Amino acid sequence: MNEIHSLPLEDKLKAEMESLCTVLTFEKDQAIVETGDCLQVLPLVLKGSVRVFRRDLETGREVLLYYINSGQTCMMSLVACFGDTISKVSAVADKKSKLLMIPTLYVREWQKKYDLWNSFIINTFMIRYTELLKALDELSFKNIDVRTYNYLKDYSERNVTKSIKRTHQDIANELGTTRVVISRILKNMENNGLVELKRGLIKLKNL
Repeated sequence: MNEIHSLPLEDKLKAEMESLCTVLTFEKDQAIVETGDCLQVLPLVLKGSVRVFRRDLETGREVLLYYINSGQTCMMSLVACFGDTISKVSAVADKKSKLLMIPTLYVREWQKKYDLWNSFIINTFMIRYTELLKALDELSFKNIDVRTYNYLKDYSERNVTKSIKRTHQDIANELGTTRVVISRILKNMENNGLVELKRGLIKLKNL
């Protein structure tokens, strides 16, 4: 498991991970965690990317919380692990991804044994806390036009690409709005020379 060996953690801890944890591969859009699940493992992304979001069970609308990239884990899953509670969020693979599934029993045990793992957990809370505040600010203080612009810009920077393979419905789901609203905004952006719209693809031009 070369991905485990590349993690910035103690060698003894990485050896324990290899013997005690399971590595699973998830295809793009495959569910990893559903709201209401009782978490028995903490997922740590070894390769790929995971989208974490809240879903309204009545309307089906979603609100994007954050992405988890290689070498990272999920704060909300940590909260569920520490509190022995059910998951309050859902997570799906944003692309084909390889995850290390760490039994919750070891999450806290390793904090006592390994300084680097303890720092990793604390840093995860700090990073995700900042991202959640950003998501809250977006929802509370910015209109959907600005949120759509920021979404495209963040996606481009995170994936190092100017071609965004997302449908209008995909973006609407992540931003908690409707496809009609997103289509209107994207059309206005195209008319202003910011993007070029193709089927299932948005090409950034002057964004």
